[in-house]
Amino acid sequence: MVRQPASRADVEELYRRHAGELRGYLYRRAGQAGADLLGEVFVVALQRLDDLPDPDVRRAWLFGVARRLLLAAQRDVRQRHDAEGERARFVEPADDHGADGDDADRAGRTAAVRAALDSLSEPDRELVRLTEWERLPIADAAVVLGLRPGTARVRLHRARRALAAHPALADLSPPRSLTRGG
Repeated sequence: MVRQPASRADVEELYRRHAGELRGYLYRRAGQAGADLLGEVFVVALQRLDDLPDPDVRRAWLFGVARRLLLAAQRDVRQRHDAEGERARFVEPADDHGADGDDADRAGRTAAVRAALDSLSEPDRELVRLTEWERLPIADAAVVLGLRPGTARVRLHRARRALAAHPALADLSPPRSLTRGG
């Protein structure tokens, strides 16, 4: 049986179902500059109607498109700033939740988590973020990163073990999500 190519209506439905979570993903990675890429994700989907994967993996495919757009935007910012003679860093979103009394504790926890995450390779760091922050199933996260599901499971297991053993997190109680199976 020949698969029917996707239609504009299919992309509109994808937008209704997944735009919010994709906007959050993009914002968490790069602040407003990342969230501004949301429209481009769906432009790519419209341009590639004939190439959209089967419906059961389209969500993961959209996250993969979003990730590639973020990486390209980060690369463009770095190149532009390098050409200007200064070191560039894609803007990270501010953590503006909570009360003033908790700011020092939150800042310490955030710094500890960032230090631990920074100790991982970029693909492993993204695998943790996709499964823990974005709540993608491991099979979908594997699609986003271009990995086989078994490889992604092994890498996630190793990354979680590395995070659990990281000295920056020694004083923090491990979140339940880091100790659950993937």
